[in-house]
Amino acid sequence: MSDDEQRFARGDDAAAEDAGGEPAGPRPGESGAQDLPPDPLEGAVEPVDAADPRFTGFARPPPSQRRRELVTGRGPGGSSMDVRVRVVRLAIPAIAVAGILSVAAVFWAALSPESTELVVGDADAVARAVADRPRRVCPGEQGPPCAWLTEVGGELLALNTSGPVGAEFGRQGVGWCPSSGYFGSNTTDSRYGPAGRLVTGPARRGLDRYRLRRDEAGRLVVDFSRRTAGARAGDSDPLPRAGPSCDEIPFDREPDLELPSRG
Repeated sequence: MSDDEQRFARGDDAAAEDAGGEPAGPRPGESGAQDLPPDPLEGAVEPVDAADPRFTGFARPPPSQRRRELVTGRGPGGSSMDVRVRVVRLAIPAIAVAGILSVAAVFWAALSPESTELVVGDADAVARAVADRPRRVCPGEQGPPCAWLTEVGGELLALNTSGPVGAEFGRQGVGWCPSSGYFGSNTTDSRYGPAGRLVTGPARRGLDRYRLRRDEAGRLVVDFSRRTAGARAGDSDPLPRAGPSCDEIPFDREPDLELPSRG
């Protein structure tokens, strides 16, 4: 057999060896042949995370030169650039602030110290109106607080119509007995002298007093925010009764002060 025929029988690898080159690789099934490890980059794609260790040494193409720009979101709801959305965002806090200010204004008007003063009228006219009997005045239509305006020893007094005991509260908490000139409560059977001193009953002190003053125009003003606690029981003797005491304080049909109008 010729040399060419022998090389053809041995194959290209043998021919390569005869020519002084390296064989192309071991033949499948040939004794001593080993499979090559798989190529880690075979079928690989560009990683999302450039720091992924699985893609170390990966030959990535140069980054894209495409310019990135932010775009307006198209999610649910109106766009933040919409004029109507901006108006709503401004209107909601404005309405909330206006509501808070309105509530604060109402409380300020209700609790203002100026609303606790009551201008009764000409001080001399008031003194003449209460010379025979005490008269009741209230800053509001319903009250309390209310006060009995009375004159004792030439001095005008404003006595609280609510006694020191809780059951004597209200514009009718403490009434007036016309026969004795004493004040009293049918609920607790308390009795107070003409100046508000405690005579008998469960209370530990007399009737409280409100501050009286004259303004520049000579009018009598009752300040319901300035109140002085009544004298304690036993501090002083009450004034004597003008007549028989009342077992029950009668209902007073005309207790409120009404000054004659100036003609």
